[in-house]
Amino acid sequence: MTNMGNVWVYVEVKNGKPSELSLELLGKGRQLADSKKVQLVGLLIGNSLAEAAKDVIGYGADEAVCVENAAFTSFDGKLYTKAVEAMLKKYNSNVMLIGGSVNGRELGGRLSAAMNIGLVADCIDCSYASEDDAVTWIRPAYTGKLFVKILTTTRPQLATISGKIFHGNAFDAARTGKVTQEALTIADLAPTQKVVSFVADADVKEVSKDLTIENAKVVVGAGRGVGTQDGMKQVQAMAKAIGAGFGTSKPLVDEGWAPHDWQVGITGKQIAPDIYIALGISGSIQHQLGIKEAKLVIAVNTDPEAPIFKRANYGIVGDLFKALPMLQEEFKKR
Repeated sequence: MTNMGNVWVYVEVKNGKPSELSLELLGKGRQLADSKKVQLVGLLIGNSLAEAAKDVIGYGADEAVCVENAAFTSFDGKLYTKAVEAMLKKYNSNVMLIGGSVNGRELGGRLSAAMNIGLVADCIDCSYASEDDAVTWIRPAYTGKLFVKILTTTRPQLATISGKIFHGNAFDAARTGKVTQEALTIADLAPTQKVVSFVADADVKEVSKDLTIENAKVVVGAGRGVGTQDGMKQVQAMAKAIGAGFGTSKPLVDEGWAPHDWQVGITGKQIAPDIYIALGISGSIQHQLGIKEAKLVIAVNTDPEAPIFKRANYGIVGDLFKALPMLQEEFKKR
């Protein structure tokens, strides 16, 4: 087993710091590496990566490999794929975890094609389940109704993983590790995309970040129980009134009433608010997995046997539209 390739995590760098999703994956990568007594390596691509590399070590990596070049000012799918491919081949890695962000999904797909290797997308767990070097990947199928185990026959083993799944990875300032600088000599190393910037007029005020289901401390979710699109809008108005984020279950997205960005669940967004209010949501397994990190769940449903009540801390059996004004009033008091 000492000859087994190491576990790698692709680390997205934003504003000089590793993304939250990358830090989560470093925690999972640490578990994988420890289970086979191999090294965990974080791969960073960009400019001025010294501080980010320290964070990568502090969050569990044994080594941070930094590929710096003026061409890597911002993410460029073609260039980043070439860089990652070069590093994976040079170091003969066994596994690479990639965050399921917009850029991460593009990178994963391009790597799979460029290296002619398999890619397991949207995983929710992984482990070395046997004595060899094969990782067992777990991902949802049939819109989250069941989960499948997948093995890949190609190496390195490649997977994308969404956020809010692996929590609890804490920074350890006492950890030490190796930082390796890599110079890349890829022909025609020049950006294939243009980054356009502009300076706003002095009269234009900075726009604050929008409240989303991913950053809101309180999220209100609407499900099939709203009945109509107008019913969904009533729930959305309630969310706005109490300063909460608004999300929906998959059926409302399938109906075309809401965009996919609003969907809460393993096939949508995994969220971790302080409070999640599920209104008219039955609570399928894919939805429950999407809210498994919520600290407190309040559910309202007319069906006392609805699965959501098994996850809820507080449940109301009744008409959600009768509960709406009462919930809104209580939140305003607090």
